[in-house]
Amino acid sequence: MSNTLESMEIVPTGGPVGAEVRGIDLSQPVPGEAIHRMVRAFEEHHLLLWRGQELSHDRQLEVTEWFGPRHYIYDNMPILGDASQPPLITISNVTDDGLLGSGDIVPHQDTVYLPTPLAGALLYAAEVPQAGGDTSWSNLIQAYDELDEQTKALIANLRVFNYNPYAGAKLSPELGGKVQKWVHEEPPRFEHPLVRIHPPTGRKILWLHSLTEELIGLEDPAQTQALLERLKAHVDQSHLYYTHHWQVGDAILWDNRCCNHKRDAIPDGQRRVFYRTMMGGTRPY
Repeated sequence: MSNTLESMEIVPTGGPVGAEVRGIDLSQPVPGEAIHRMVRAFEEHHLLLWRGQELSHDRQLEVTEWFGPRHYIYDNMPILGDASQPPLITISNVTDDGLLGSGDIVPHQDTVYLPTPLAGALLYAAEVPQAGGDTSWSNLIQAYDELDEQTKALIANLRVFNYNPYAGAKLSPELGGKVQKWVHEEPPRFEHPLVRIHPPTGRKILWLHSLTEELIGLEDPAQTQALLERLKAHVDQSHLYYTHHWQVGDAILWDNRCCNHKRDAIPDGQRRVFYRTMMGGTRPY
């Protein structure tokens, strides 16, 4: 590959999110104008796919930082990862340091329980199973746009709360692995807007997922719970998702601010080894 702006192609997936970047070898130097074009494509499509890549851990971190800074570590608020809370983690069902195992993973956003949730993440496939383990991403901007005007007015100033599955009373050991960091003390509570703004575009996002714990701002508890369940079902409609069947060497960067993601289970005996890096985010507004 020549890694020039002229040789690069941005090809939309045809789904509600995503575009494939062709003609770029991420392991080799990439000119600034090509990086700029990819950043603009990321803002537009919310997910970028590069195929056939060979990425070292250091290079994966470098590529991620083209799109945003590294996540800032909060000592008393653990996220997915070992005690060092490293910027690169192994997501695997076969390695000693692997996290998340083989089960299916329900739709969610990463670190929404922090004051500054991740802006995005890059996932690189080193080993893929012959079956299972597909990942799907949804478009929460489109989910907001599809709401009726009455619902948009009702939810305009509501807030959401998400618990930390790696800390406190809601600690969920099944989500981690042998090396996962846990904190038994109750972490600080952070509430965020239900309708948040997508910083690069200014568009509105319906910002919740299947594990959202509370909806805040309505007086009637029954109305609150019914609305929460209706919105959870709304963002999980199949037409909002792009589903990816992984190949070795695939690298996918997604926008955690406007995409939920989920994973299919991996059958017994199938190996899966992926590496994930993270982009630090801002306080949602």
